[in-house]
Amino acid sequence: MKKIRVTYFIILLLALLLGAMLLFPEQFETLLAGLFTSKFTQGSRTPLPVLFLEHLEMVVISSAMAIAFGFVLGVFLTTKTGAEFKESLLKLVNLGQTFPSAALLALVVPIVGYGIKGALIALFLYALMPIVYNVVVGIEEVPEDVVEAARGMGMSEWETYRKVKIPLAMNAILGGIRTSTVINISAATLAAAAGAGGLGVLVVNGVKTFDMVLILMGSIPVTLLAVIVELILEEVQKRRVYAQ
Repeated sequence: MKKIRVTYFIILLLALLLGAMLLFPEQFETLLAGLFTSKFTQGSRTPLPVLFLEHLEMVVISSAMAIAFGFVLGVFLTTKTGAEFKESLLKLVNLGQTFPSAALLALVVPIVGYGIKGALIALFLYALMPIVYNVVVGIEEVPEDVVEAARGMGMSEWETYRKVKIPLAMNAILGGIRTSTVINISAATLAAAAGAGGLGVLVVNGVKTFDMVLILMGSIPVTLLAVIVELILEEVQKRRVYAQ
């Protein structure tokens, strides 16, 4: 209980810090400018809260699509019908993860053009693999005697999945969602290269101009957001395990 309270305190502290940066971006920039040299005058950039909301929008939409599609695909691959496609589809899904996120964007942009659509497709593909993999592994690791007992009680295949396999695999599934979401938060910074906006605009422009203030104004909120989401999803996962 004490450890949980400490985690909640850390989440609250980081959320307050992130909120302060977004509510007072000029002061945040002034603080960084006092530590590092900036090549731009204050107030010459897109407001930090606008870029943060663009970043959050990309992460939420692409992660939601990846979770929904990845869960359905993962469950399908563990069924008798999907078993014959499992090896080939897992390799195909894994391909999106083995590609560097920048290379994946470079492949998608020429097809769909610049803007948020290309970024969402690339982020969706990049986030898919951890979810599909964990759904498959989680369901396949459910003890066979438990599944047979459920069938012996007269449960149909659908009821077995809904009442036995998926609940017992939920810890692994949540682990995949957690990994996927955190990866997506950091990968979304590269979406700026595809003209999709977000906090990556500051990072990319800062790298181009060797402006450390720009880089930190983009990277610090991304890091805080990733840590906050990681801690929240970790607590959700732990509570789900304790509930079982």
